[in-house]
Parts: sequence; C-alpha cells; structure tokens
Amino acid sequence: MRKGGTTMLDNRIHTFLAVCQEMNFTRAAKRLHITQPAVSQHIQYIENYYHIRAFRLEGKKLSLTQEGELLRNALLIMKNNEDSLQNALAESSGRTNPIRIGATLTAGSVLLTEPLVRIFRRWPDISLTVTVKNTAELLSQIDSGALDFAVLEGNFSKAAYSYHTYLREPFIPVCGAGLSIGSPSSLDELLGERLLLRESGSGTRMILEQILEEHGFSVSDFKNTAEIGNMQTIKELIAADCGITFLYKSAVSRELSEGTIREIPISIGMQHEISVVWQKNRLFEQQVLEVINEAF
Repeated sequence: MRKGGTTMLDNRIHTFLAVCQEMNFTRAAKRLHITQPAVSQHIQYIENYYHIRAFRLEGKKLSLTQEGELLRNALLIMKNNEDSLQNALAESSGRTNPIRIGATLTAGSVLLTEPLVRIFRRWPDISLTVTVKNTAELLSQIDSGALDFAVLEGNFSKAAYSYHTYLREPFIPVCGAGLSIGSPSSLDELLGERLLLRESGSGTRMILEQILEEHGFSVSDFKNTAEIGNMQTIKELIAADCGITFLYKSAVSRELSEGTIREIPISIGMQHEISVVWQKNRLFEQQVLEVINEAF
C-alpha cells in the first residue's frame, strides 16, 4: 500500500474511516491533521448523503449504528481495492510490493514455516512480510487493508470474511512433568490450580474462554491466574511446574515428546480450526488466492 501518496477517494471517506477506527472525533482530527469542526462536517455530509445515522453517542462512548457498520465495511472494501489497484499498477511499471501475511503467535511460531517454504519455492523472487499479533489485531489490519491475509487460530465472523480452513488441531490442557495434580477426570478438578493464559484478544484465550463457558465455568473460577502475552514464556513456566494452561497440541509437540510437559488426561472434546482469512470482495482477490492455495 502506498504511504503518503494521493488518492482518488473523497477525503470525507477517509475522515469517516478514521472516526470508525478511533471512535473519537478529536483523535481522528489529530490523526488527519484537520480541525474537529471539519471532521464533524465530513461526517454530517456522509450521513446526509446516505440518509443514515452512522454513529450513536451513549454517555461519552461513540459507537457505530447498524447502518454505520454496513457503510464502514463497504467503504473499507472500496479503500482497500484502490490500494490494491495502485499496487497492481506499480507492479506493471516494474515496482513490486510485498505480500503481507499475518499470523497469530501460535500459528507464526509453529505452523507457518512449511507454507512459507512452499511460497519461496514457487516464487523464488517474491518479497513478503510476516506480522505476528493476536487475533483481534490481525482482523483489524485485514479490515484496514494492511494485510493481504492472516493465519488465525481464534474465532472470527465467518459471515464477514472470506476464509480457508487450513488445519483442525486438538486443544489440550497441559502441566509440567513434576506438577502434582492427582488424577483429574474433569475440568472442575483443575480449578484449584494456577492458570497461565494469554492476553485478551489472543486466539488461544478466546478458545479457552469458549471451552470454559461450554462447561459452565470462566477464567475467574480458577484459584488464581497469570496473564502472560508470550507463549514461549508460558511454556517455560509450565515446564517449571508453575501452573497449567490450555493450548494447541502442536504448540507443545516437542516438549511432550521430551517429557518436560505432559498432557492432562481429561477429555474436553475440543478440536479447533486454524484458518487463513482475508477480506471479502477485495480487488485482485485471485492473486491472493493463488498464494493461499499454493501455501495452504
């Protein structure tokens, strides 16, 4: 995507999308280097043009109406398609832009190497970037056009995005080899342990919360918790017998085989999809699909 260049899109569209992202007129004005009254005028023009109310204000919290959500999604596609067109025209002139891939932490550290090898073998001269963030952040970057696609382990709206299911992975509870937890046979017998978990917004955290809810529990039901934003640190703490966690089996396959971490033998019956996700109705979608189909 071009940085700092001109655009054929009306500036009021960029103002609207900036307000959607910031959910604050003052911050949007500062980001766009215009005045707050100008932001208000742009939003009023768009609302009058489409005969809708795009935002609602509840107390001090700004949010999108249903009509505003529809408009934002349509304008994001329009903006991202223009970016794609600029990139395609640049490539035809001999200037290339990298393929921009996103991945959640587990996918990026465990599942992405083989797909990248396939990409490099198919296109030896390709340039690409890989961004590793949590699921919520990656979806936001797909929406903004900052990523061409992302490999996600977390939940997402299948109605809002195009996607391809890459893998179905077992999601398991684990602990260190020396941790004494008896012989638990159900989730409730683990509530007395320290739970190590990722930050809110991460795919692993979303899946864990979903599993607990399905069994009538929540994270707060555990004796104590430690929120850690790095999966490698969590695994090292588990191996040091500092608590339990829940994660994809492939994320600890080496530790399981070495015996430093062991699976807690309770059945939670959970297999979760690892998906490749991209924006619906984007221009030049076929080029993105060519890379996805080759890699995944």
